Amino acid sequence: MENLKGEISAIAQRMGIDKVGFASKERLRDAPPSGDMGYILGSARSAVSLAVALDKTAIRAFLSKEDQQAHVNDHRQSYIRLRKAEEAIQKLLVDRGHEAVAHYPNFDYRKDLPFLTLAPFLSHRYVAVAAGIGWLGRSGNLITPEYGATVSLSSVVTSAELEPDALAEGDICENCRLCVATCPSHFLSKTDGTVVNIADRAYTHNKKAHNLRCLATCGGANGVGHPEAKWSTWSYKVLDLPAPEGGDEAFVQRVVEQSKDPANRLLRATLNAEKVDLHDWEEFERFWNTVPLTCGSCMLICWPDMKDRQENYELLTTSGRVVKTDTGLEVVKG
Repeated sequence: MENLKGEISAIAQRMGIDKVGFASKERLRDAPPSGDMGYILGSARSAVSLAVALDKTAIRAFLSKEDQQAHVNDHRQSYIRLRKAEEAIQKLLVDRGHEAVAHYPNFDYRKDLPFLTLAPFLSHRYVAVAAGIGWLGRSGNLITPEYGATVSLSSVVTSAELEPDALAEGDICENCRLCVATCPSHFLSKTDGTVVNIADRAYTHNKKAHNLRCLATCGGANGVGHPEAKWSTWSYKVLDLPAPEGGDEAFVQRVVEQSKDPANRLLRATLNAEKVDLHDWEEFERFWNTVPLTCGSCMLICWPDMKDRQENYELLTTSGRVVKTDTGLEVVKG
């Protein structure tokens, strides 16, 4: 199958994919349920992991609130590149007599679990770790040695038996935890950790609170860690979310109550997102184009070099706060 791997890698590189790796189903046998390739393809034996690096100039303009749209456009374009590469790789595998499935990178979650579990059909992060693309960092995001966490991911699952690549080595986190410091939703624990087992290795990342915290903030329904914060995401919304110590019940109750406010349209849309039912890539792209990218700080701040991460943190935390005025949205500093 080495020749087939070479053909797949050549297609990926030709179509603008920055990293491609190969994982076996066996490597994910001890991973959480969303690491099970068999959920989307019963005959699954292997997966191709694809990663596209995001533009760092656009990221810094986004973090510093100089330009929101450049990163939004770049992020969306990364998924278009992934889609096109996936389709070409899937076709190659099928033409070679194998079954193959390429699933949406985001927004589609398992229907047999409560929606806010946000369990994907397949975790592209777990597949990427098993394929040697990178490892899980303290944020729970995939970290690559070349690009840090600033990558978009997707996978193609196949019945073909493809030799898995060597696992990635290294750890750039160094107890940095700036990902935690830049999360305005209190989603990532400052102290507690959780363990994910992939390919006989244990990866520890900071424990995550209720998924609705991340969903509400990254969906634009909340922009600050607390009402008096000096910096925000690109959202002007203020939900005043209670800290995780108050428990999930108090948090969910607060969110549901605030969603009844007519001014919280994005929050209501977030709670209704489970009604999204994607049927094809065109629907995926249309839905993706309606999502306002306002956050993602835990991923965007994480570059391989510590000095770069510290500079990113400084850019974000001195970027000011987006506020709504009679004439529109403004960024206010100080």
